[in-house]
Amino acid sequence: MIRAAWQVPTDTSWIAGLNYFRNLAHALRLVENRTVEPVVIGDRSRMPWPLDECAGIPPPGPRRLRPGWWLYGAERVVLQNGGVVARHLERHGVDLLTHSAWLGRRSRVPAVCWIPDFQHHHLPHFFNAGEIRHRERQHRAVAESAQGLIVSSEMARDDFARRYPESNVPVFVLHFVAPAREDDDLPEIDEVLEAHGISEPFLHVPNQLWAHKNHRVVLEALRVLRDRGTCPLVISTGQTEDYRDASFAPGFFGRLRDAGLEERFRFLGLIAYKDMATLMRHSIAMVNPSLFEGWSTTVEEAKSLGKRLLLSDIPVHREQDPERGEFFDPSDAEGLAEKITAAVAAHDAEEERREREKAESALPGRMRAFGEDYQRIVHAVVGGRR
Repeated sequence: MIRAAWQVPTDTSWIAGLNYFRNLAHALRLVENRTVEPVVIGDRSRMPWPLDECAGIPPPGPRRLRPGWWLYGAERVVLQNGGVVARHLERHGVDLLTHSAWLGRRSRVPAVCWIPDFQHHHLPHFFNAGEIRHRERQHRAVAESAQGLIVSSEMARDDFARRYPESNVPVFVLHFVAPAREDDDLPEIDEVLEAHGISEPFLHVPNQLWAHKNHRVVLEALRVLRDRGTCPLVISTGQTEDYRDASFAPGFFGRLRDAGLEERFRFLGLIAYKDMATLMRHSIAMVNPSLFEGWSTTVEEAKSLGKRLLLSDIPVHREQDPERGEFFDPSDAEGLAEKITAAVAAHDAEEERREREKAESALPGRMRAFGEDYQRIVHAVVGGRR
């Protein structure tokens, strides 16, 4: 059994990162004759299922600003041997570190890094200069010192090749899958609707309120529909603070109030996941208007539920290719308004039931393929080193 270590993010500002590892752990459990064991670095008691059931090891030391930290940096950067981190992993029987930082070309424990996307190349105006420099340094180090790189889309692989044509690091595309919660795990829809004051059919935007997620086009589409005399309810769930721009959310909510649409485009914030999953299941359709994605969790969740999905026409969404996806220009509010009107008119409970059953039947195979793809990457890197 190959032991592959993960440093799972627990920062609540990046729920998608935590869910990524939850889904990967679940996918590996479905692989027949599995040969890879995930090993979580850190306190598993703070993590959700199935991460809390994985093997675990303590985090390596020394901590930053403690004696010995400078030596780790020197070993990692100058000697390229991974320093105290690589030795710690080796002592705990870890064969590979994935989805984490590079350790160095001479590290006895190879590291396969993970770059979710290259958004700062495509939308640099959403980043400050310091963050762009930080990302560039990280990506350059990966190109020079990693034993492998995992990306989530062919677009990201192409971006890496264009930016670092001299790199010899093997790049692996790993399309993640987001499973749907079982009905038995979820509250009744009537309870959730009452708890959040929802009393009519609705569309669901399950994206955090970050600038690139493009909630603006939804607001403008609702303005178009309101002016036509009909305006369906749209709800949004997720973080309402953009760490890159503290003024963005207050400014957006101000525009929403000025338009008189705060009761038609309702932001519920970061609610309990079970409530969010229940709302997703019972929506007329899901909406992802994003200007950029690495590999959209919203799209994957819609595929796993068999939901109708209105989504922006960007390359990664086309690559994900959801069966019930309907594309619109992310700058065209009129086009989205037409898609919303058509989705409301076409909504049929029996059709939703059939599509959901079909998606549920396909989901175990999709999840297993995700786990198998990851296992092949692990074997390719560990086998190559051996």
